[in-house]
Amino acid sequence: MKTIRLFFPVNGVRSIDGLSEPLLAVQVTEIKDGIVFSFGYNHLVADGSSMWKFIHVWSKICLNGEWENHHQPLVLRGWFLDKIDFPIHIPVSEIETERVKNREISTKERVFHFTKEKISELKAKANGEIGSSDIKISSLQAVLTHLWRSIVRHSGLNREEESHCGVAADFRQRLNPPLDKDSFGNVANLGMATATVGDLVDRGLGWAALQINKTVRSQTNENFRTFVENWVRNGKIPRIDVRSKRGDHVFIVTNSPRFEVYDNDFGLGKPIAVRAGPANGIGGKLVVFRGIEEGSIDVHAILTLSLWSDMLLNLFDDVESMENVTIT
Repeated sequence: MKTIRLFFPVNGVRSIDGLSEPLLAVQVTEIKDGIVFSFGYNHLVADGSSMWKFIHVWSKICLNGEWENHHQPLVLRGWFLDKIDFPIHIPVSEIETERVKNREISTKERVFHFTKEKISELKAKANGEIGSSDIKISSLQAVLTHLWRSIVRHSGLNREEESHCGVAADFRQRLNPPLDKDSFGNVANLGMATATVGDLVDRGLGWAALQINKTVRSQTNENFRTFVENWVRNGKIPRIDVRSKRGDHVFIVTNSPRFEVYDNDFGLGKPIAVRAGPANGIGGKLVVFRGIEEGSIDVHAILTLSLWSDMLLNLFDDVESMENVTIT
């Protein structure tokens, strides 16, 4: 992991450090048989949707000398609460915390590759188990649920303990009134699906997928506004630290298979693989990418060794978990 970190810029830099650290850093590393193009950005400036669109436009300019849609201006319309006193003061105790980059966190990483056919099978199984004509489990929800259940099954957690799966939702079209779907900025919010280990293992793929589905559907204009109002009043920076009790039980899902990652050609050729950078202290991180084959999905799992030392070995021996996935 220490070697991989060298390919990524601004490791360990927090969003709150944006006053003195770069808001965007790009690194190009030439290796023996290729080039690694990596970037890190401040989440106060942009979310994944905005950032990947920026990368795509930038690559088009580098490749062609111009952007074919140059007549379309950048959409910068923002959203903020009314009647908020500026500036928003964050307590010093929240700022002067131990920096992530000073921590030595050992991690284990694997990339789980799901083909289009296997995704269809998981989606059909999940929807068949819930048996509802009104609620449909998506392909991504089925894949994430399969991994969530598989990892938890071998985590060593007690059946009575709760496990959490955090999934980000794009709020551009959920707000009232909605923002333009191409608005640049960070308009994402994290919803948390929660279930006991026993329920996840015993109640099947469909039931567990329904918990994620309910969490995504519950992300509304009203609860987003409530979250922001509470944040402004309290000024607390949300953290999920591997050293905390909660860090043992949480998976955070980032990125999306909707983002264009393999269409970005800077004049050096299109990517042959996409990988995530360091997890910056999150106990379990699942980074989702569009697969290189049409309709496939890659999930880059970054798990701390202190929490999951034996889980991966046990997971690989689990025929039920591994029959739907290829591992690299």
